[in-house]
Amino acid sequence: MANDDGSSGLDAYKLGRAYGVMPIPMVTEACTDVAAGPITFVLEGRRLTDEAILGNARARGGLDAIEQPVGVDDGGQSIHVLGTDDRVEHLRFDCFEHEPHYHYIDNVEQTNVVVRIDTFADGDATEWSLRCLRERLPEMLTHAGMTELAEEVRASADEVAAGVDRVQTMVARSP
Repeated sequence: MANDDGSSGLDAYKLGRAYGVMPIPMVTEACTDVAAGPITFVLEGRRLTDEAILGNARARGGLDAIEQPVGVDDGGQSIHVLGTDDRVEHLRFDCFEHEPHYHYIDNVEQTNVVVRIDTFADGDATEWSLRCLRERLPEMLTHAGMTELAEEVRASADEVAAGVDRVQTMVARSP
């Protein structure tokens, strides 16, 4: 029997893990913008550690909203998806070496859902992320609560596709 929202109620079927704290902010000096019509992709090389996770949660008053990390040391390319007009982040793809994942970011509630990328089923995290940007971006933005922006992305499909092409070229050049 399904719940009112259509879900089964079983934790194993939830999409990702919700956190009552926003993700770690971008480090501006490490970022490169790629214009794509109504959205801007931002590329950033990132390193994720226990200290970074705890420092972010402390700074945002959400230490009780996270699990205490132990031994996190991972990194790689991040692809942030922002609205061009407001520069607010709505999606993030962390194509990390050990635990690649992506985020649905809810700026109104100041929360985010982190979803692990299943590299066994989906293959390379960067290739999978680029495929999502090409084929599923409006649906993912809608899921993140950005219906109007999703419609703008659909209406600007050629500009967005050109932006994804530039992102793909830049990611291929990065170490």
